[in-house]
Amino acid sequence: MKINVKMLDECGIKYDWITLYIGISVNLVECKELSIYALKELENNEDLDNEFIIEVAWGNEDYLKDELLSKMILRLNLEIPVPNSDIWNFEIRKLRYSKLNYLNSTIDDAGELLKNVEEVYADFCYPQEMEEFILYMPVEDNVVASSIEDNIKRMVNSFESFLIDEKKALEA
Repeated sequence: MKINVKMLDECGIKYDWITLYIGISVNLVECKELSIYALKELENNEDLDNEFIIEVAWGNEDYLKDELLSKMILRLNLEIPVPNSDIWNFEIRKLRYSKLNYLNSTIDDAGELLKNVEEVYADFCYPQEMEEFILYMPVEDNVVASSIEDNIKRMVNSFESFLIDEKKALEA
């Protein structure tokens, strides 16, 4: 499942063209999401007069992914961060948070939630900060669970704490 503008809106984290550029370039966001974002930008700013945004909003142009990314940089005057720089990684964290927040708000079954979180863990190159709520990762030495259900409950609580902390960090 790809990340979409609705997920980004619902998570409450600020994002922009650069966030979408990075998401598209690493295959986490589909190109069609730019049209949705462009329409949103036009609705929020009636004085916006950028030909590229208007083209994208109307959906007139069928760009190939690489062509679209190149045009975004040139026509929106974007300064794209270097891959794996602090700024790049911060934008990636926004994308990861939006997807995890979406899963948390749409999946009620704890086991199913954790399985979906495992997929995000893999999609985002196995970030160490997520290990404590990944089912197949080893448990810390001082953690004792009396049952599988208790262990799942502990992991869901860890996941929810992670989401709270991550949102605070991304809003700072």
